[in-house]
Amino acid sequence: MSGLAQKYRNKEIVNALIKKIKQKTEKIGKKIRIMHVCGTHEHDIVKAGLRSLLPEEIDLIAGPGCPVCVSSAQDIDEVLWIADNHNVAVTTFGDMMRVPGSKESLYQAQGRGVDVRVVYGVSDAIKIAEKTPEQNVVFLSVGFETTSCVTAAEVVRTNLPNFSIYPSHKVIPPAMELLLQRDDIEFQGYLAPGHVSTIIGIKPYKFIPEKYNFPVAIAGFEPVDILMGILSLLKQIEEKKPIVDNTYGRWVKYEGNIAALKTMDEAYIASDARWRGLGIFPMTGHEINNKYSHIDAKKKYDIPVLPVVDLQRGCICDEILIGKSKPHQCKLFNKACSPDHPIGACMVSHEGTCNVAATYEEIMWE
Repeated sequence: MSGLAQKYRNKEIVNALIKKIKQKTEKIGKKIRIMHVCGTHEHDIVKAGLRSLLPEEIDLIAGPGCPVCVSSAQDIDEVLWIADNHNVAVTTFGDMMRVPGSKESLYQAQGRGVDVRVVYGVSDAIKIAEKTPEQNVVFLSVGFETTSCVTAAEVVRTNLPNFSIYPSHKVIPPAMELLLQRDDIEFQGYLAPGHVSTIIGIKPYKFIPEKYNFPVAIAGFEPVDILMGILSLLKQIEEKKPIVDNTYGRWVKYEGNIAALKTMDEAYIASDARWRGLGIFPMTGHEINNKYSHIDAKKKYDIPVLPVVDLQRGCICDEILIGKSKPHQCKLFNKACSPDHPIGACMVSHEGTCNVAATYEEIMWE
């Protein structure tokens, strides 16, 4: 373990932070629900057993922070329609292979002979297109700002006649705003995602305390990072002075990654986006800019309107994605739906709330 990792996993520091958190919780004197919107946060919170260390008055709830989990069945259906009706090889990340479409996953389609290939990223998909000029290649690009910025670079510079990108990108800050506007969920603070924040910086979150008087803390992923973020939120709640507190300053800068943001502004336009089981969230997505339509699979192929089934019977991924329900409250959890046989998208990725709960099932869920 590196010296940096040891510092942020130090037992004495963790215990000191837990003590401060308990003191703040006692002063506040009521139950506090904190939502994070990052699948890595959920994984690391559960793996480290942090919920068991926190006072019972604090409820850490998982929001829609897993890009694989929020991908709509329509995205799977449409890329499979392209593959079935054109001479196309579909390429995408390994996590996307078992995400349920309306009728089948990419993995199931591969089993019936559809040309679906797992790649590490868009550059690998481009290499396939370069080596097989007679074969059309589509890259199903999924992710939040952390990964969509990499795809953006290829949108701007790649011009292969047999290569295109199907964008399924989501944008975090406007989704956070929409969650604040819902009346069916209640929470008192946001633990903002560290990875996304390294790209977008601090400024895009500032409307949350300014417009909604709501606390935000950007946090990293080690136990000390996460606890520092929670402590910051409790301080803001106690003092009634909401801000965007950057507790992950060793990586997150105010302005974010300027070069990446510039490339994304060039490659994409803001758009409405489909979120698994939740419908269309206005202006929470990135579509490819019209000037790069040659690389946009949605424009290159005349995709018809397809009937879509986002949630299979019994699946409550929609409620789990917004923290309205927890995995064990789903009747399918770790029974009909398991990491080896996912029925819902939340069970697929190692960042999915249900997958995390099933993998570390010895962790007690309240």
